[in-house]
Amino acid sequence: MSNYTEQHSKVAHRLGELYKKHRALDDEVTELTKTFADDQIVNRKKSMKLWLKDEIYRLETELKDLG
Repeated sequence: MSNYTEQHSKVAHRLGELYKKHRALDDEVTELTKTFADDQIVNRKKSMKLWLKDEIYRLETELKDLG
């Protein structure tokens, strides 16, 4: 396997993992808001979602740059 293919596969795999984590956090935030959970907990989860979104964007850009 070429270095390009290997690197592309790693980035694509990591991106898939981040999509799943972001979706799970989104579902968790939705449930927490339905149960009127502590705002501090909800805000922490939302911050984690934003961090994941930034990381997803970074990896998508890296994947596009790879070709």
